[in-house]
Amino acid sequence: MRSWSLAREPCSDCPFLDFFLSMSSRIAVEELFGYKVIALLGEGARSKLYAVKDRHSGATYTLKHVVFEEGRDKDDRFLRQVENEWAALKELNHPAIRRGIALKRERPIVKMTEIGLILELIDSSTLEEAPPRHLRDHVRIFAEVAEGMAHMHEKGLIHADMKTGNIMMPEGRARSGHAKIIDLGQACKTGTVKSRTQGSPGYMAPEQAAKEAIVEATDIYNFGCTMYRALTRDYAETVLVPGETKARAVEEVPATVPVAQRVQTVSGALSDLVSECIRLPIGKRAASMQNVAHRLRAIEAQVGDETL
Repeated sequence: MRSWSLAREPCSDCPFLDFFLSMSSRIAVEELFGYKVIALLGEGARSKLYAVKDRHSGATYTLKHVVFEEGRDKDDRFLRQVENEWAALKELNHPAIRRGIALKRERPIVKMTEIGLILELIDSSTLEEAPPRHLRDHVRIFAEVAEGMAHMHEKGLIHADMKTGNIMMPEGRARSGHAKIIDLGQACKTGTVKSRTQGSPGYMAPEQAAKEAIVEATDIYNFGCTMYRALTRDYAETVLVPGETKARAVEEVPATVPVAQRVQTVSGALSDLVSECIRLPIGKRAASMQNVAHRLRAIEAQVGDETL
C-alpha cells in the first residue's frame, strides 16, 4: 500500500506547495493509498497532511493520514474523527468549505489500522499564520466563513471547532474567491452531547466545556472568538484559557474588552457583532449564523482600506 523513499516533485501552479518543496525537507513516504506523495504539508495531534497526486488524472490533493498504533493509542478515536469528517463533508456543498474527495481505509483482517482522507488541495496559509493587513479583507473572510457555516447549519451540522487555524485563504486571488473552512473532525449533528470535552482553548464555548448539547449558538461563539483573535491577535476571555487544562466556571470569566477599544480602525458595528457572538449565556448570542453573515456583508460594504 505504501513504499518508503524520498519524494520531491515541483508543482509550478501551486506557489504555496512549491514553498514547502523549496525547503528541501526529506519525505519518507513515496505512495499512500495509490497516490504519489509530493510533499509533507504539516502534522496534527495524530495525523499527517501530504500533498499527493493522482497517478491517473494528474490532479493534486491533500491527503490526511492517520495510523492506529497498538500499544500507543488507547482507542481509535483519531481514526473515527477522520471518518466523522468524511461523513460531514459528504453532506456539504459550499465554496467556503473545503471539498472532500474520497475516504481510504486499510483493514488488516478485522481491525482498521490506517485511514486516509482525500481533500481539496488549498494553496494557502491559515488566518492564524498570515492574517491580512486590511480590515476589508478580514471582514470579507469573516462573511465568507459565516456563509459556509450557515450552510452547515442548514444541513443540521455544527463545526464545533472554528478558530483562526481552521480557516485557509487561497493566495493570489486578490479580492475574489472564497476563504475555506477546514478540519471538520469534531463536526456533529445539532443537539449532540459529546462524551468528552472537545474544542480549542481560547475559542471553547461554555456548553462545550460543560459537555452539554452542541448547537448553532456554539458555532456562533467559536466564530466570535475567531473574529476577536484575527482582529486583535489576542484571545477573548473564555472558560478555557490557552495553556491551561482546567476550565473556569462561567462566573469566573472576566469581561472581554471590546474589539473597538483594542483596535481603533474597527467600527462600532463590527465590534458590537463580535461582542454579541461571544456572550457567555447561550441564549443571548446572535440569533443565527445567517444573521451574522448578513450583518458582516453590510459591514463589508461600509469598510474602506483601513489597515490593522
